[in-house]
Amino acid sequence: MSTTPEDRLRENINRCLSDSLVKGVGGLVIGSVVTLLFFRRRIWPVWLGTGFGVGVAYRGCEKELNDVKFGPRK
Repeated sequence: MSTTPEDRLRENINRCLSDSLVKGVGGLVIGSVVTLLFFRRRIWPVWLGTGFGVGVAYRGCEKELNDVKFGPRK
């Protein structure tokens, strides 16, 4: 059974939100560990790790949503 574009978009948005949450929290945890071990409790590694995690998730979401909109690219 084929799915409608709206259903595929909804599934991709749900996947993107959960992926962003997981990667953002993963970056937060990694940044927290790095700051505790190496940088004497500075805050910037935490923000940097979170930013990298969310940025990677954004890149993946952008690709997935463009595939839904324009079709797979070769």
